[in-house]
Amino acid sequence: MASFFGQMRLRIIIISLGLWSCSKPTDTSSNLMHTDSLKTEVDSTTTYEFDYDAQFKLDNYLTTDSFDEKTNDLIDFECAILIYPTSEQIDEMKKNEGEEDFYIGADDSNWYQAMAIEKIDSIGIKTITASGRYLRLKGENKTWDMDIRKKNLPAWNLIFFKPTKEPKIISTIDLTVDETKNYFEIRE
Repeated sequence: MASFFGQMRLRIIIISLGLWSCSKPTDTSSNLMHTDSLKTEVDSTTTYEFDYDAQFKLDNYLTTDSFDEKTNDLIDFECAILIYPTSEQIDEMKKNEGEEDFYIGADDSNWYQAMAIEKIDSIGIKTITASGRYLRLKGENKTWDMDIRKKNLPAWNLIFFKPTKEPKIISTIDLTVDETKNYFEIRE
């Protein structure tokens, strides 16, 4: 039954992407961060250098903000966590990038997410979608509180989590089945 819903979800995503891509011109642009370093304000007291590789470093997601389990996600099981932009993030991206460029980048990001879901599902790893601003990933020996909506972190994202390991932020662009199997320690 879970496999049926996974297949249906993938089909819906692929059909939506197909319809969406027909409504606008094709471009190779993407809304992914460039490798140039950007000076960015994270909160009212911290400024640091941010570059492309930073979006895959766990430390850039960690937070000491208070965590409310009623409005944020607590995860204590093995899974791949899909992150999609909030309506506020979408509005901000449209404003900053222009609507046409936003849709081109969103089309690319959704396509890469769909391909990642297909690879993850093919080896039987559960996928969930984050709903709040914060995630609490509770491992066997450590807990990680993450702010997945920090400014300049990607709005579309993927995090692997296994309670016996440190979480790993994953690039969906070049995700492989082998990388997924290695993280989740699946041997065949």
